[in-house]
Amino acid sequence: MKECEVRKAMSEKEKKEIAEMVETAKHLATHDPQAFMIAKSNMEILKIRADMDKQEKEPA
Repeated sequence: MKECEVRKAMSEKEKKEIAEMVETAKHLATHDPQAFMIAKSNMEILKIRADMDKQEKEPA
């Protein structure tokens, strides 16, 4: 069973946190492009890590 099938829908707290992260990213993109690039690269690293974790958990 896939993780998304096991896990229930995101909580309202998680949705709010994601919305806040998006607003912060928009602000950085407009007002501090260098900080935005740092945040973006960190998110890309975390996405790769999450993808690797998913691959390890999936049966071959």
